[in-house]
Amino acid sequence: MTTEVPAPGGPARSTGAVGASAQTHPRTSASAVVRPRLLARLDRIERVAVVRAATGYGRTTLVSQWADAQRAAGHLVAWTARPWDDDPWAVVRDALTAGLRAHGVDVVDGASPRSLAAAIDAVAAPVLLVLDDADELDDPDAVTTLAELVASSPALRVVLVTGPRYPLLPSGPQHPVLTAVGRPLPLVALNARDLTFTAEELRAAAASWGHEVDDARLEYLMTLVGGWARLARVVLDDTRPDDDQLATASAYAFARDVTLPSVGDADLLRIAMLVATAGDPTPETVRVVLGVAGIEAPGDVPVDVLLRLEAVGVLVRLREVGAATVPTRWRTPALLQEVLRRELERRDPELAVTVHRTLCRAALRAHPPDPRRAVEHAARARDWTLLETCWLDFGTYLVATGGPGVDAVYAAIPDEVASTSTVLAMARATARRNREEPSDARELVLGLMTQLGRLALDGAWRSRTAAGRWTGAAAALVAARAQGDLRRSMTIVRDTEVAAARAGVRGGTVGRSYWWFLVQAGRTALLEGDLGAALEMPVRAYELADPYRAPDVRASAAGHVALVHSVDGMLVDAQRWLVRHAETLDPEWEDIVRDSAADVAQALVATGRLDLAAADTALSRLDVDVRAPDVTWPFVMRARVRRAVLYGDAEGGLAQLEQIERTRHAWLEHADTVRKDVLRMRAELLLALGEYHRVADLLAESDVVGSWSDVPRARWHLLTGDPHAALRAAVVGGRRRRVNLADRTDLLVLEAWAAHEVRQPALATRAFRTARRLADEQGALRSFAHLPPEVRDTLCELSGLRFDDDELARLTATGRVIPDPAPLVPLTPRERTVLTMLDEHDTTRDVAEALTVSVNTVRKQVLSIYAKLGVHDREAALRRAHELGILRPQEPPR
Repeated sequence: MTTEVPAPGGPARSTGAVGASAQTHPRTSASAVVRPRLLARLDRIERVAVVRAATGYGRTTLVSQWADAQRAAGHLVAWTARPWDDDPWAVVRDALTAGLRAHGVDVVDGASPRSLAAAIDAVAAPVLLVLDDADELDDPDAVTTLAELVASSPALRVVLVTGPRYPLLPSGPQHPVLTAVGRPLPLVALNARDLTFTAEELRAAAASWGHEVDDARLEYLMTLVGGWARLARVVLDDTRPDDDQLATASAYAFARDVTLPSVGDADLLRIAMLVATAGDPTPETVRVVLGVAGIEAPGDVPVDVLLRLEAVGVLVRLREVGAATVPTRWRTPALLQEVLRRELERRDPELAVTVHRTLCRAALRAHPPDPRRAVEHAARARDWTLLETCWLDFGTYLVATGGPGVDAVYAAIPDEVASTSTVLAMARATARRNREEPSDARELVLGLMTQLGRLALDGAWRSRTAAGRWTGAAAALVAARAQGDLRRSMTIVRDTEVAAARAGVRGGTVGRSYWWFLVQAGRTALLEGDLGAALEMPVRAYELADPYRAPDVRASAAGHVALVHSVDGMLVDAQRWLVRHAETLDPEWEDIVRDSAADVAQALVATGRLDLAAADTALSRLDVDVRAPDVTWPFVMRARVRRAVLYGDAEGGLAQLEQIERTRHAWLEHADTVRKDVLRMRAELLLALGEYHRVADLLAESDVVGSWSDVPRARWHLLTGDPHAALRAAVVGGRRRRVNLADRTDLLVLEAWAAHEVRQPALATRAFRTARRLADEQGALRSFAHLPPEVRDTLCELSGLRFDDDELARLTATGRVIPDPAPLVPLTPRERTVLTMLDEHDTTRDVAEALTVSVNTVRKQVLSIYAKLGVHDREAALRRAHELGILRPQEPPR
């Protein structure tokens, strides 16, 4: 079907039988697509049909097709159209008179309406009168006369082909002629919704126009113009076959210069521009834009407005297949939407800006929020402060899912604007990098925050909003933390908290930036070893954060709290917060902005309960990426080390740890808590490997009173044959004020083991019972996997607390957790030095020269070393020394 629009002079004229001007009905194009569903509806006409749509929907062509069919069936069809001259009634009367006379009915010249009605009723079949361009038929005398004719002749069938000039009433399309009749008439109404081409109809029409379109291009065309036939043809006619994109310039000009003026109804056109500006035509957005424009919309008026715009063709209804309960949704064809938006910006630029600002704020406050639409409206308003707010609230999400449209908005921020806002500068850099080098959204944002955080550390952070200060504080915190400077990070945390208390709600503390800062502050406090602050700030973030605007912040906060509890050994609390994490995180956001803290917590809970399958599932989602400033890596390594020790892969765990030590040396030099955590992990791995001499060196070189060493020190004493020292270490460690539950349980188990070894069954029983009580409250088993099986069985027997079958199965499934005990080789410091030199030099003489002593002295020391090691030659001594860990493997250069 084509959408022929009559030329300015109207259809061709001919001379009627009475000598007055008459009009022939326009010929239907041979390429027109016949749509039986619409012709059948016109066939049901009893008195009046109204075909109502804006120019370009093919209303004239459709009626012309129907008129051809009626004429071929022998019916009388009189066709009239503009221009209506000075006497529209004469045009209609003469067309009917000529047709009646052609059918053998005698009609006098200048017949009155009643005489003409009598002549029409004398015809054996219905007489069809088509009034094309009927929206311009508004002469009062002609309207009254036509109404009299329509009311007087039951055999007359009238088809009004009209644009949307006259308002659509609840009873149907309205026209002055129908109003003048004074009583309801049977009405068949076709509007733009009915005339809209379906996808398959548009494909057939495109083929008739000489254009073959594939599915992808057809889908894009429907998005661009909806089912608007004329616009579709203009687009396709302008697009060359080898063009990647559809050409829209001519269609845009047609919609602007022809379609919009054809609407006629000024109020409806203004509403159409407002709704198109909204971009998301829902009753709520209609109410918002009408309110901004000062148009009251009580009750169901927004829905009525949407229906009126759909009837005109400004909106297209989205049909949900097989979803009867889904609310009706509409959209504006993209090309028409752009035309209407620009028209509003041209006619009333201040109103357009106000509408965009209002819609931006509404999109940010919506449940759930729509950050991409908010960015679109902020960009349309050229409101840089709102653009900064969008980024502050949804930066990570926009990087991950914003798409080319959002990237284009932020990438185009002018230099003079970026210089006033570090946030917008970061957004612009992110958008440009995201287009060139797509990467993980969280890593990208954290990486840029690390770079820009240096500006904040230097006092050069700039922001256009109150909330921007908290992003600046978070950026400074991340930058200081990335350098391993936890002391400065904690200073930033304390200073920011003081500033937040002074700023209050008006200072932006109810926004996403501050909530995210609290989560990052909690991470920093966890690294610093301040578990109180590590819990308090993320819990506050969880309670403050809006679940609709910041589901990822709440989920990150919940995951972090779970991590703190799992590190502390509070597995039940950790599990409860993991449930909150799962309930809070929006599935749409999960893969985009998933935080690793929850996975680490899950891994620690699983290793604590000896659930290998769950531990492996959680660890498979974790990676220690040395490039990202992620602060969970020490706890990822803790979970991996526990898994390696428990399930017989201590060598692999040690290799991973040494790799981390080489790449994270800045953290180990400046972050004391992290350094001690790494020392603890190294000691546990070396103990599992039975390298007791290396553990001895580690314990001797490190802080001998540090709480990190309590558990490995007590275990080392037991494995090297000194249970009394082990008992003292376990008791002293367990009495520390700030020992966490996991370590307290470990120390009680070691105390029970040591007491058993020194023949103190009462003490062993008491310690074991306490350990079982604490562990059972949390569902923990890991500590008991570090007991030799025979010792564990004896302690169960003494205490009367046996493990059930499930617990025994999990304990049995662990690997060789406890290596064979072995005494230390009592080498003197001088003998260890000589042994080390033997490993570095080829001969005894070389060693003597390096130490500036006699060869005989070195030979005596070497013989003593051989005796203590139980060997007889140099090669065997070196091999044995390496096996026992007396000689360390050579460290590769950093």
